Amino acid sequence: MKMREVYSHFNLSADPFTREIKTEHLKKLPGVNEALGGLQILFDTRGIGILTGKSGSGKTCLLRIATEALHQGTYQSHYICHTSVGILEFYTHLCHSFGLQPGGRRAPMFQAIHDHILNMHRTKHVHPVLIIDEADKLGNDILQEIRMLTNFNYDSQNALTILLCGQEPLIQKLGLTSLESLANSVTVTVRMNTLKREETFSYIEQRIEDVSTGGSLFTKASMTLIHDASSGVMRVIDNMGKHALMKAYLSGKTTVEKEHVQAVLSR
Repeated sequence: MKMREVYSHFNLSADPFTREIKTEHLKKLPGVNEALGGLQILFDTRGIGILTGKSGSGKTCLLRIATEALHQGTYQSHYICHTSVGILEFYTHLCHSFGLQPGGRRAPMFQAIHDHILNMHRTKHVHPVLIIDEADKLGNDILQEIRMLTNFNYDSQNALTILLCGQEPLIQKLGLTSLESLANSVTVTVRMNTLKREETFSYIEQRIEDVSTGGSLFTKASMTLIHDASSGVMRVIDNMGKHALMKAYLSGKTTVEKEHVQAVLSR
C-alpha cells in the first residue's frame, strides 16, 4: 500500500498527521495558549522555569512556538537535549551550544560560559535563553550546577534564563533536599496538559483541513474514540489518526468511522 494512494483516496495533498505541524494552528487550542502564556511570563521576567508534561503531549511544539515568538534582537535561544550524560559532557554540549571551544575540564568551561553570557548581557544587550530538553534525565549533580550557572554578580543580575523541560519525574526530583537551592530558584512552572475532548476534535479537524480539498473526514464517533483511547496525548492522536485512515482506505470508505478506530485498537 502506497501512502500517496491513501491520501489521494481522501483528497489529501499530504500526510495530515505529520510531525511538521503548523504552529499557528496549535495556538488555537486553549491549553496550548495557556502554557504559552506561562512561558512568556518566564521570558519577560527572566530566571529559571520548568515545563513538564506527558511524553507526546506537545512540549516540543510549544517550545517551537515560544522561541519563534522571541524578539531576535533582544533574545537568543540555545537548545540542548543530550541529557543522559556526565557533568563534563554536559558542559561540552553547553560550550558547543554557545559557540565556544570546550576546555576539557569543568572549571574552565564553566568560566568560559559565564564570561560569554555576561558579555552578551552587558556588551551586546542580548539575553540568552537556555532550553534543556529531557531534563528529567539529568543527574542530580548536573541539576545542582544549573543553579550556579544563573548566579551573576552575587546573584543580583538575571543574565541568563533557563527552561528545564521534561516529564513529571523532574518535579519529583526537585523535592530532594540536595536540590532545594534549585527548587527555590524556580520562578515559573508550566504544565503542558493533554487535550480536552473538544480540543482533540479541533486538533484532528485542523490537521485534515491543512491538507484537504474536501470536507469533514472523521466522524464525531471516531474522534470521540480516538480521544478516549489516546487520553488527549497529541502524538498518540496522530498515530491513531494515521492508522485509522489506512483502515478506512482498505475498507473502501471515504470517511473514517468508529469501526476503523476500533480496528486500530484491536490489532
